[in-house]
This record gives sequence, structure tokens and C-alpha cells, in this order.
Amino acid sequence: MKQIHLYFLSLFLILGNFGFAQTDANAPIHGITIYIDYPDAPAMVTGDQLDSLINGITYTEAGVQRTFRAYWHEQSIRNIDITHDVFFYTAPEPVAYYEALPWYEGIVLWQDALEHIITTHPDYNWDALTDHEEGDPGPIGALRSVMIISSAWGPTGVGASHGPNWTLSNGQRVGRIYGSVLQAPWDIDNNIFMTLHEAGHGVFGLPDTYDTEYDSGGTSFYTLMSGGKPDIEPIGGPFLAEQNWGHLLEPSTGTTTTITLRADSDSIVVIRNPHDLLEFYTLEVRNSSRIGNSLFPVPLGLLIWHTDTKVNSSNRNEDMTELLHYRHSIEQADGLFELEGGLDPGGNAGDIYLAGDSFTPTSVPNTNWWSGEFSGVEITAIELIGTNKIRFTVTIPEIHEDHYPEISQDDWTLISADAPQIGYEGDKSFDGDLSTYYHVPWGNTEPRSHDLVIDLNEDYTVNEFYYTANSNMSPPWEGRIENYELYISSDGVDWGAPIAEGTLFRTGIRQYVLFPEANGRYLKFSAVNAFDDDVRTSVVEINLRGFPTAEANLAEKTPSEIKIYPNPANNQLFVQANTIEPIEIQVFTLNGQLLLTESAITDHKIDVSNLSSGVYLIRIGTAKKTEILKFTKL
Repeated sequence: MKQIHLYFLSLFLILGNFGFAQTDANAPIHGITIYIDYPDAPAMVTGDQLDSLINGITYTEAGVQRTFRAYWHEQSIRNIDITHDVFFYTAPEPVAYYEALPWYEGIVLWQDALEHIITTHPDYNWDALTDHEEGDPGPIGALRSVMIISSAWGPTGVGASHGPNWTLSNGQRVGRIYGSVLQAPWDIDNNIFMTLHEAGHGVFGLPDTYDTEYDSGGTSFYTLMSGGKPDIEPIGGPFLAEQNWGHLLEPSTGTTTTITLRADSDSIVVIRNPHDLLEFYTLEVRNSSRIGNSLFPVPLGLLIWHTDTKVNSSNRNEDMTELLHYRHSIEQADGLFELEGGLDPGGNAGDIYLAGDSFTPTSVPNTNWWSGEFSGVEITAIELIGTNKIRFTVTIPEIHEDHYPEISQDDWTLISADAPQIGYEGDKSFDGDLSTYYHVPWGNTEPRSHDLVIDLNEDYTVNEFYYTANSNMSPPWEGRIENYELYISSDGVDWGAPIAEGTLFRTGIRQYVLFPEANGRYLKFSAVNAFDDDVRTSVVEINLRGFPTAEANLAEKTPSEIKIYPNPANNQLFVQANTIEPIEIQVFTLNGQLLLTESAITDHKIDVSNLSSGVYLIRIGTAKKTEILKFTKL
């Protein structure tokens, strides 16, 4: 590890040196709420009361500490202001009629309610409602927030978020719609937990973090997406990071930084895996006396999350292994993993980091990434300051220098592939286009494994492999690879033992595998099987990181001093890299979504005019060094 520089910074200085979101943006989202009651289950709220529960600022009532609008305004760190127009609709049939329907027929009642609004309110301004824009979790141009509230628990679809993708009779598109009740069977008073939870799905695309198989504790009462009683929990650090809400403090690599955080404040600490931006830690401070934290098990403590957005399940993978782990985990300070172990005892004081605790590569749990790769991250010197602040030290090592640039696929040639479906040939797996893919179709009699053999056009030294699976939801689809083997050869004949083998995630998100350096010109990727014993195989893209073996002994003649400017940027961002080697430039959202990739030599100009306003990550790599920086697009 290179020499570490120590910075003792106050919170004020931290906020000045780290990136942060556009807190206090108060971006409006205007939606529609329809309260559906039934002939045998009349409405339990008045119109004024419902409007207050949804749109009020300071309104409270028994069981409701804050309104729908107030919750999202607070939890988004004042980035979002959601208001709804409120309507009522009485279903034509009793509750039992809708209880007997499957969900996809039951939610047609929701569509009928929307059509009723069109018919009975011909002057209603549908254009005033907010549509999904690029980057939102829903189809562009469809309504962003459509909420159904039911007077009865029974009808199918209550307590759910669906994407029916309807087009209403007035031409208005509905991409996602979410339903709930104000009173579940176990509620005495109104409780808007369910409306908020389902809005998390429908408006922001947040996943469930409880275990939907109910054999583990998920994330218990630590977030709205798994909790709900007796009061409504905060949304949680990982979701602030994913949504870019509040001050995201991201210490630089090669530094040791002392940070002071106030409980339940605008600020969290984010530590990303530099080789996989879909994986990161978040650190937040909570106080049990604050609203929503009545179950927080200590008066004041540090909560550490581990997020891996490659996992697309609802926290059903409680094994705590590389391949079977939660999407959002609580790093439990006592190392007992009781949340994963079962519903009881669930969350307790042992989960929380307190004075004297540490989170390091040698602690239990440790700071290694889910792949088992050493992170070097250290959280030490935890100190409670009064009743509302915690100070701690964060050490982030330099990015290890054997993380090489991605190899250009331009000169690759397909040697052989198992018989593909017409139009989905093997060379589609390395054409750089995520809309095309290699596909061995349904009904094939090709024996496993299904192999792709590729000529890289020259001898390379490689140590990292990338795979992107098919995420298409219409035929031809699926065939996502479960177990794989990877080989490299100098002559394309003698393959020897695999240089990497294992099991992949069942996800359409790009995955990577690190392995010891290997040399060769020819690559063989073997799909040993697919999930659910599927006879199909699909590969959207495969890539390698490495460098031409002939250049292995070339030393970098000048030190790498990578800079970007101007920051914030308007239409263009300049990259200055004091190196004679080619550089690879990648721009990501804070969620890890890759937006663009460019290659250059030394200085380079990037067109960012098409990016929406906000904060982005830029990764700049040479054969010797990789740096991740943050920039703001105006």
C-alpha cells in the first residue's frame, strides 16, 4: 500500500471536500390517489382527512406521526416534494368478489377507477401529473406516482406495486401503480406505513429488504422497506446513496480521514468497491429518540450497511456467501448474523457499532468485498460525542495496481460457437452492443457445455473477466448462465485447466471475476449449465481486462496525475492524464449504471451535454493506475 495521508477534518470541511446531492431541491412530483371502497366496506376516512394524510405538512393524528408528503420530503433530505390529487371511487361489487380474482384480474378494478375519473371529471388536467423521465424507475412518459388506497384488505393486489403498462382511454400512460390500505387487519388506527412502503417501490424503484420467504430477518426494523411498526422507520443509508439524496461523503483512495456525523442528519459515508461500483458500504448515525427510530436498539450508534445491487432478490439469500447474500445487509458488529439466522431475536444492540468497536479486514464481520477480495477498508477510533454525534476514522487504501484496462474487442474474431438462433450468432457476445446477444435457443440438442471460442488477435496477459447476461423479458430470452469455466490458450488447441470457474448471479447486471494473471491469445468461455436446467444459453457481452503481453515490461515514463475540469461541468468535461499510455474513461451514475465508455491517449474531451443535471462518477484507468473521481453536471 502506498503512503497514507492523514486528514483531520471537521464536518464543515468534509462537506466542502466531498460530493453531495442537491439537497433542498424540493423537486415536485405530482401524482394521483384514488381511495376505493366497496358496497360492504365503505370509506373509513373523509375527503379532507385523506387529503391531510397525503398532502399535509404538519398534520398528525393517532397512529400517524407525519404525512405521506412530509415523510418523503424529510427522507429525501428535502430533494423531493410529492403531492397528490385525491379522488374516491366505489367498486361495483362487494369485497368477496374481488378476493376471488387472481391479482392480474383484481387490479383491473384500479384501471376502472382511473377510467371513472376520466368520465366524471372531464376537465381534470392529466398533463399536470408528473411523468417518468430518463433515469426514473419506470417507462418514460408514463405517470410517475399513481396510488390506490383500499378500504378493505382482501381484494387481490392490495399491498403491492404493479407495472401493468396501461394506456387509458384519454391516451394517458400508466407505467407503474401501487396499492395499499390505511388500516391493515392488525391496525387499530390509520397507519400509512404501507402507502409509504409501496410508494418506495412505485415511485423510486426501491426493493423489499425483508425476507419474502419469512425464514430470516432481512433488514428488520432498520428501513421502511422491511419495517413498519410501531412507527415508520427511516429509509436508510443505501437508498440515500442510490437516490443521491443528501450529502454523500466519499473518502478518496489512499487516505485516512476523521469524520464526525450527526445522528439522523443529511450526511452519510459511502465507500465503493472501486472495481464494481454496484457494491458499496454506507455508514450512518442514528438516535433512538428521533422519530421513526423507536425500535433502534441503542440510544446512539453507528449503522453500517453492505449493498450489492447485482443481487435482484427480495433479501431471500441469507447464506452470507459470495453468491447467496442479501442485496442490502446490515454489518452486525457482534458477528452473530442473527438477522440472517431467523426472525427472532432479529435486530438487537449487537448489530450497532459503538465506542471501542472497529470494522476492518481482520474484524468479524470484516470489510472484504462479497467476492472475498481484500478491500483494505478500516473503520476505527469510534467515539460517541454527547448524545447526538459520532466521530470515527475511515482508511481507504490505494486501488491495487493490477486492475488493468479493459481490452478492446475491435480485433476479436469468433472461432466457434454452439449452434445459435438465427440473428443471435456468437460474435454478438463481443460487439459492444447491449441490445444484441448470442443465444442458443429452446429445443436445441447441443450437449453442455455451450462454448464460445474467440481469437483475441494477439497474446494478452489477463486477470479479470466480465459477463453480462440477457435481461430481455420477451422471446428469445433467459438461458442465463449459472456455472461457467474460462480458459485461455496460446494456440487454440491446448486449453489446459480453466483459469477461472464458478457460479454467476441470476441477474442481467454486468458481473466480474478476478483471477491470477494468465497469458494467451485464444479465449474459451464455457456455459456449463443455465439456471433451472434451462437448455438455452444467452450471452450479451463478455470482456477481459489486461494488456498485450509484449508490453509487459514497458514502464510508465511519467507519473500519472489525472485531473478533470471544469467541475461542475456544463457541456464538456476535460480529462488530463499525464501518461504516455492509453487511458480508458467510463462515466457512471451513483448507482453504478455505466453511461459511456471512451478510450484516449493522454488529454481528452468528453461531451456530457446529454447527461441530466446531477452528480456522476468517472473512472479513469491506465495499465498502471485507476482513479475514481466525482463530477457535477450543471
